[in-house]
Amino acid sequence: MINSDANIIYVGKAKNLKNRVKSYFTKNHTDFKTKIMVSHIKTIEIIQTSTEKEAFILENQLIKTLKPKYNILLKDDKTFPYIKVTTNEPFPRIITTRKKINDNARYYGPYPSIGSTRSLRKTLYSLFPIRDCKIAITLTEKQPKCLLLDINKCIGPCIYKQIKPQYDDLVEQLHLLLTGKNKTLLTQLTQQMTTFSNQLNFEKAAEIRDKIKQISHLIESQQVDLEQNNNLQLWAFCKNEQFYYMLVQEIIDGKLIAQHGFYKATATISQDNFIEQTFISFTSQYILIPDAIITTQTAATVIKDILKLFPQHQLIIPERGLKKQLLTQTIYNAKQALHKLVLTQTRSTTPQLEPTTIQSQLNLKHPPKRIIGFDISHIQGKYMVASAVYFINGQPQKSLYRKFNIKTIKGHSNDPAAIAEAVYRRLQLVIKDNEPMPDLLCIDGGRGQLNFAYKSIQALKLTHKIELISLAKRNEEIYLLYHQQPLTLPKNDPTLQLFQQIRDESHRFANSFRHQKHSKTMTHSQLLNIPGLGKKRINDLYKTFKTINAIKSASIQELTKLPSIGLNIAKKINKTLN
Repeated sequence: MINSDANIIYVGKAKNLKNRVKSYFTKNHTDFKTKIMVSHIKTIEIIQTSTEKEAFILENQLIKTLKPKYNILLKDDKTFPYIKVTTNEPFPRIITTRKKINDNARYYGPYPSIGSTRSLRKTLYSLFPIRDCKIAITLTEKQPKCLLLDINKCIGPCIYKQIKPQYDDLVEQLHLLLTGKNKTLLTQLTQQMTTFSNQLNFEKAAEIRDKIKQISHLIESQQVDLEQNNNLQLWAFCKNEQFYYMLVQEIIDGKLIAQHGFYKATATISQDNFIEQTFISFTSQYILIPDAIITTQTAATVIKDILKLFPQHQLIIPERGLKKQLLTQTIYNAKQALHKLVLTQTRSTTPQLEPTTIQSQLNLKHPPKRIIGFDISHIQGKYMVASAVYFINGQPQKSLYRKFNIKTIKGHSNDPAAIAEAVYRRLQLVIKDNEPMPDLLCIDGGRGQLNFAYKSIQALKLTHKIELISLAKRNEEIYLLYHQQPLTLPKNDPTLQLFQQIRDESHRFANSFRHQKHSKTMTHSQLLNIPGLGKKRINDLYKTFKTINAIKSASIQELTKLPSIGLNIAKKINKTLN
């Protein structure tokens, strides 16, 4: 379909072309987009194919190439982050982003979490010292330099314009690593190391040697021990009453490079059509064609007909061995993703729970518009922390989340007393920062935790403003202050589900903080155990690198630049932490 400016605005396919085209010109359209599209149609052109499959493939190719304004592509569940390398600048940068847009940049991923992406980004900058600044850097004029150039974490395109070829080499090496072409990358680096060594430039050769070791270590940590280094795809299909779901994992040179999830409502399409459309849509968008596709019998039944057009690609339905294990894990991930999708869709379509409904069910004095949820996390009394999550009208407000190191309890567990401290300190912050006072506190635990939380409210003289409940996980019972017996609500009750969401979120937030604290303490202890390091040198490390993660990602060469750290100790730090 073409508009008056001769631009293609829509591409479609139909077995019965007359009926399909006629349907667009009826007066009964309720779809706002379709009404607008039809108003812009000037002419219609037709391409005939011999089979429906050919039509589907052609449609997909035309949409991909022409990008018509009114075409809706297959839904993609990816909200995972990407590593993005810019291409519209003379000296590209690495960016972490959740949005993959058509801006000609190179995108890698998606990755399982934003944390893993940020960690990878730091590693990439340590391996490939390209710029990490946002200023516009040109090929001719000098720009202000930053600290990264002084500490050799950037090769300095802001000052040194002649390094453009070297800079481009680093970006290309980065591309090889992120696309799994590790053998090519290591071969290139080994050749460079040999060249510098032959030129008696041993310092440069040593730098590249350390880089090769670091990349080899990174590859080993991600390697899947396959019998061969072919490029593979794992396709896992699952479904429930609401959705079909397909998870695709790409393995290149034995390494899991990326994961993609696709879904459609079961009411809108048949199972076989969903599998077929997903396969054709996905494979037409990715340049790298796999040597083999590993999948289940259900998906293989549909895919095999399409693959007859591409006999060079092998279709595997494993019954035992490593490939079966990999596929089983992918199926598990697909089911988890489908479960998460259902929860997300349910939350987005569930009518908002009115605070007055909660007030009535729990016999509260006020409608609880603002609720703070509390939880405690520790490891047998050690690393004890608390979380306080904030919900307004049933929605999490992450800017108001707070976490606390428990100070009043040492060396043993006492969850009720820890809850009392967390409640007291969180409400102190509410008063100090002039935040709106919460209407209700939701405590994770039973009667003991509830009573100790109440003591903190009494101490702050807030009993007339704030009410309390606790939720015991064992039987999902709600404890109220002046009721001897707990309240039990049906499992599908919206009020119970809201409190479960608050409890689970406070639990997640507390566990995350405790894990972070534990990891930091463990790493600090590892440093203390390194012979010859000592507290003074550890303090020097923190002054320079600021965080544990920065110390862990520092190269041996970067560590030796500290006056107090020699080569032997630098090697011990690198080996101990990595």
